[in-house]
Amino acid sequence: MKHKYYDLHVSAKDFEEKIELAEHLGWNGICLVEDFDSNFKSFSKEIECLKKKSKIDILIGAKISTKIPNEIRRKSRAALGYADLILVDGGDEDINRAASECWEVDILCHPETIDKDFMDQKNSGVDHIMARFMSERFIALEIDFSRILNSHGMLRSQIMGKMRQNVMLARKYDVPTIITSNADDRWSLRAPRELISIGISLGMTGEIAKKAVGENPLKIIKKSRDRKDPNVIMKGLEVIDWGNSKPMERKRMFGWY
Repeated sequence: MKHKYYDLHVSAKDFEEKIELAEHLGWNGICLVEDFDSNFKSFSKEIECLKKKSKIDILIGAKISTKIPNEIRRKSRAALGYADLILVDGGDEDINRAASECWEVDILCHPETIDKDFMDQKNSGVDHIMARFMSERFIALEIDFSRILNSHGMLRSQIMGKMRQNVMLARKYDVPTIITSNADDRWSLRAPRELISIGISLGMTGEIAKKAVGENPLKIIKKSRDRKDPNVIMKGLEVIDWGNSKPMERKRMFGWY
């Protein structure tokens, strides 16, 4: 069976060029990510029109950036009406923890970018409690290739070391791991096999690295589509035939998991 590959974090800047190149590189789909702000609604409408013309799957990602942990759930729920996937800009310990506890979040981005590390570079931004939360809520742990690409020397070594810690933790607690390009421009995009190689260099087996750009992104996308599907009442409970009953016209996309 032919594998399908998805890059679930690509900056929306110059998106038409990136879509064309992503198809050439062998991606079956990408998620165009934009900060969730007052302009997000118009961005979402523009991408919805583009989806119909594209030869690859295009998803809309809303990135939640905040310094206040209590805002994550509120902003995530507000974004669900316009976005396919909810990403949280991680790095702060309190933000990482709040994101791991929020059912509406789909991807925790670069959690290893901790500003203050009092553990001799051993704080990877994720602990075993967060890992359990992420596994239960099926929140993906992102391995952000751009963090490696745009760093050098000792800093790159430290970043990759923390990523390796998170890879080991994710494997132990069955947290879905994804590898993304987080490409800011077209030159930062990479082919699936290149991101798979990055996964292997971080301690993944070849099979796990392939899942990080294939099977795991597809499961995250299914979670998103189930969330919007009026026939899916809750996880594990789906209506096959409504019979004489009338299907719901609008579905509540949160608080039903």
